[in-house]
Amino acid sequence: GYGSANLEWKIANDGDTKFRLGSVTKQFTAVAILLLQERGKLTLDAPVKTYLPDAPAAWDKVTVRHLLTHSAGIPNFTNFPDYGASKTLPATHASLIARFRDKPLEFTPGEKFAYSNSGYVLLSAIVEKLSGQSYAAFVAENLFKPLGMVDTGYDSHAMILPRRAAGYAPSKDGPVNADYIS
Repeated sequence: GYGSANLEWKIANDGDTKFRLGSVTKQFTAVAILLLQERGKLTLDAPVKTYLPDAPAAWDKVTVRHLLTHSAGIPNFTNFPDYGASKTLPATHASLIARFRDKPLEFTPGEKFAYSNSGYVLLSAIVEKLSGQSYAAFVAENLFKPLGMVDTGYDSHAMILPRRAAGYAPSKDGPVNADYIS
């Protein structure tokens, strides 16, 4: 390990330190989608509406592949001006999707690349719908367990997790405690 697990207690990282992965989790979401495709539960080039039938008409041409490749044109809710004020509020798939579902597409699906947390929220909702499991249960059962990833799991802010590193964000005066995000 390198660096600090906790600056306030002067605790160094080591090989047993646990980290919140944030957007690195997208690789697990992508693999979950590909597992569902391999099992015949979805097609990458099918419209999102195939799996989320209440999707707005603006998404008619958005496919699962577009979501995976950040090329859907769906606005990224973490770029919205009010994101800072809302990120700590309890969130569900429905509440997150409601934030961006009625916004116009930023570009025609497949036209270009634009990083989108919104797309990956939709992918995790598809994983839950098609698997009949929570996202956390699906990745634990289908990825972590078969791969022997015994020290990997879905994070919960409320859970007491031994050896979890504190999160930090940069500021002009040096690191500060990172904000909680639901």
